[in-house]
Amino acid sequence: MDSDTWSAVGTGVGAIAALGSLAAAIIAARIAADARKATQTLTDIEARREWRELTPTFELTLRAVTEEYADLRVELAGPTALGRLDEIKLTVRDDQHGRGASSIAGGPTDEQIRNHVWGAYRFRRGVDGGSDSGRSVAPFPLPIGEFTRKAMDQQVPPQWAKHLTKADWQRQYAGKPVRFLLDCRRDGFPPWRVPIEATLVPVPEETQST
Repeated sequence: MDSDTWSAVGTGVGAIAALGSLAAAIIAARIAADARKATQTLTDIEARREWRELTPTFELTLRAVTEEYADLRVELAGPTALGRLDEIKLTVRDDQHGRGASSIAGGPTDEQIRNHVWGAYRFRRGVDGGSDSGRSVAPFPLPIGEFTRKAMDQQVPPQWAKHLTKADWQRQYAGKPVRFLLDCRRDGFPPWRVPIEATLVPVPEETQST
């Protein structure tokens, strides 16, 4: 072979080698990307597992103080590894899902229905940051094993229900639990939503008679 031929052969071999190196680099990059993806997947799975295991548990006690007023005790019971919650938003849920979803012509608006607490008790307006509707109180933090108290009042019928008395309203909820929702946040974790119910502990008979 003359020099030109050897040069062409050398060029071809070099090109093949370059292509081989490029292919190897692409394969290595894909392997590395797959490894990173697998690692991230495992990390995400572990994070979700930890988040589930740290779902807050609460103990709620709703105790009547008088015929009109009740005391709600909210304790962050666990899990111990959670340590604390940086913010808890506590709200009263309605007696059933979807209140205010469909109003009746000539009746109250959807907003009016949603703004009314459909249940036996609401938070006391202006106390503990209680909203005008009595639906919620101001957010608060809480360490594990600690509790806070919130004032609650018996709910009354909505303004547009002229035919209902307060006694009528309370009678339809007698013996039924009050429904709550706790939206919980701790830095470093996605938020949790914890629905819970509490049945009223009535006023002791000796208190009622005095």
